[in-house]
Amino acid sequence: MKRTLTTGALALAFLCAGMTAAVPAAHAGPIDRIQSVKMEKPAEGTPILLIQPEVSLSLLTAAGGQEPKEEWSRDARKHLASALTDLLTTRKYKVSTVDIQSYEDPDAVQLLKLNEAVSNSITSNITPGLIMPTKPTFDWTLGDGIKALMPADGTSPSYVMFVDAKGTYSSGGRAAMMVGMAALGVAMPMGGQVIQMTLVDMKTGKVVWYSNVAVPAGVDIREPAGAQVWMNELAKKMPL
Repeated sequence: MKRTLTTGALALAFLCAGMTAAVPAAHAGPIDRIQSVKMEKPAEGTPILLIQPEVSLSLLTAAGGQEPKEEWSRDARKHLASALTDLLTTRKYKVSTVDIQSYEDPDAVQLLKLNEAVSNSITSNITPGLIMPTKPTFDWTLGDGIKALMPADGTSPSYVMFVDAKGTYSSGGRAAMMVGMAALGVAMPMGGQVIQMTLVDMKTGKVVWYSNVAVPAGVDIREPAGAQVWMNELAKKMPL
């Protein structure tokens, strides 16, 4: 029987996230952008499930508007998935990639939304001014619903990885305007991209590693080389 992941399940993740004991003020302060639990490096051959990256890229126009570019998003999605698969394969893991839309169980699709909600909570909790004083430890979960992602072919991945990339690229008109405004001493945002990743234990649903990092200027994730360069950089502290 198909199940529906209710909004209650989404709320549960936030409730669990906040249910920790209060800590002294001495523990407050900036938290490293790379977050993980203590874990031993998985053995070679460990199966890892990679969910096809979610990517949303837009053109930042001269007027400051954003025009979604599906072709850019599609290219970056493909190149990021390929780069990460190559990276994990080089590290001798058994990697399988799946499109979340291929699952018949609606719970699987809902897990994308749940992962995004939990990831946004983690992001808030490592942002100065938004850090929760009652949550100094890395303790986040997607719950038992993670089992909805178990492949139909009978394989049992030890971990599942989610990748989400969002951002904009400036148009030529905006770049030209930026030069003119700079001459007047006025700064203009030129767009940028952020890649967010979570590694989740398939047995427990616990998030064991998280990263949220801005793509540096000059690296274009719409191109194979750019995706490869930045995925390698992003994965330096990955516990795999």
